[in-house]
Amino acid sequence: MLSWLGRLGRVDRRWLYLGTVAVLLVPFIVTVPMPPGRASKATRGLYDAVESCPPEKVVLIDSSWDMGSQAENYAQLECVVRHLCDRGVKFVVTSIGVTPLAPSFAEQVITPIAERAGYVYGRDWVNMGYVQAGGGAGVIINGMCKDFHAVRPTDAYGRRVEELPLLGRVRSIDDIHAVYCITYSPTPEWISFVQGQYGTPVAFGCMTIMGPSYFPYLDSGQLCGMLVGNRGAAEYEELVGHPAKGTQLIMAASFGNCMIILAAVLGNLGAWARRRRERRPA
Repeated sequence: MLSWLGRLGRVDRRWLYLGTVAVLLVPFIVTVPMPPGRASKATRGLYDAVESCPPEKVVLIDSSWDMGSQAENYAQLECVVRHLCDRGVKFVVTSIGVTPLAPSFAEQVITPIAERAGYVYGRDWVNMGYVQAGGGAGVIINGMCKDFHAVRPTDAYGRRVEELPLLGRVRSIDDIHAVYCITYSPTPEWISFVQGQYGTPVAFGCMTIMGPSYFPYLDSGQLCGMLVGNRGAAEYEELVGHPAKGTQLIMAASFGNCMIILAAVLGNLGAWARRRRERRPA
């Protein structure tokens, strides 16, 4: 028995790599649902903010991510946009000061969902494009709160706001129900100007590594909700009853972690068996 267990510590690492790849692929081949009832308070806060949006107001989305953080930000945008479309909530998308590629990435996520929901561009949603924050993001955000049209006179395609029916009802922060900022590390200026001055709910979607930086804002009530990494997206998908990319990715990560733990256990078991054999008298 000890001889057999001792071989576990000498398994060719290529078999471990192959096993890891195999378990990572499982969630992409077979739908593995999230365990029910696991949504965190942070995730539920954003969900409740969307649910409570009145028909006369819109949700403003600051989608400021590109390929560098799409591994987690993609699902965070996708699940919320799907919820907005299911609820019939109109929304405006912008991108402030992080990357000029962000509007095109947001478009790739939003367009298929909006088309399936029957949303018409200009009437039900608008992409305002990238805004260069030369004087700082706070200047842009404060200006949008006071006079949205003065800061953003055209959309991402150069069409003037007068040509877009939805923007006829979005003049200032008074017409916005909530702000949802998604990027690697959301700017706190959304909290300072939007929530601090006007009391409008603000929610963030951030990378997992940045989550701890924003939990104090959640505890103080300055953030109404937050999606942290793919876990937050998967929890949100479970709340809306539509498992998608976030669930796939968090399940793949969970399976990969289980594989690492199993390999560590087997390796240590093999090392223990080998030491026991060496201590036996000849």
